[in-house]
Amino acid sequence: MRNALFAEEESTALSTWAVASICGCLRLEHVMTLFAAALLEKQIVMVCSNLGMLSASVLSIIPLIRPYQWQSLLVPVLPIDMMDFLDAPVPYIVGVQNKTADVLNRLANAVVIDANRNQIKSAAVPQLPQQRELLSALRPYHSRLVGESYLARKRPVYECTDAQVEAAKGFLAVLRDYLDTLCSNLRSHTITNVQSNNDKVCFSALAQIFLGVGVEFYFFPIY
Repeated sequence: MRNALFAEEESTALSTWAVASICGCLRLEHVMTLFAAALLEKQIVMVCSNLGMLSASVLSIIPLIRPYQWQSLLVPVLPIDMMDFLDAPVPYIVGVQNKTADVLNRLANAVVIDANRNQIKSAAVPQLPQQRELLSALRPYHSRLVGESYLARKRPVYECTDAQVEAAKGFLAVLRDYLDTLCSNLRSHTITNVQSNNDKVCFSALAQIFLGVGVEFYFFPIY
């Protein structure tokens, strides 16, 4: 029981630190691009010269997509002598300190987020469903975290103020509600009866709508 409580406290502290850091250095729209790219299992590269901020930015994906879990490769700081790793044909989230010409040449199809400049270079990442409403709900918490990040510059990056803790919790609570709402009626978006007609597969109208806006579907047999 004690170990479980300690693990929960550690997870909460990590979530607060990571979310406060990512919101402090990126615009809300860029944070949402990171969120969407992770849900779509894109190749994502974070760039930041500050090792603490770099680690926090990469690790922020863990609390951002919870209760889902990132199943592929995650490297908070990629060593210079392992840049060949960026050629891997799999989804990944990695952090690099410098955006060198060699790094850029390897990232034609990746989502590159530059925390130093608050910029993003993105391959095609579709907007999230109800994105406007989500941004409106998140903006007050994000603005508070941005303001606190300026006040906190004289402290170590891993130390969060009480205001940052509360704002980060509020930010994550909005995302949890959003994901719960998005997936609450998942069965209606699932094709359970596929019929072939002259080698043409008939999809439900609802599935076609979602496929039309770029949402990726993975279909599993339901018995």
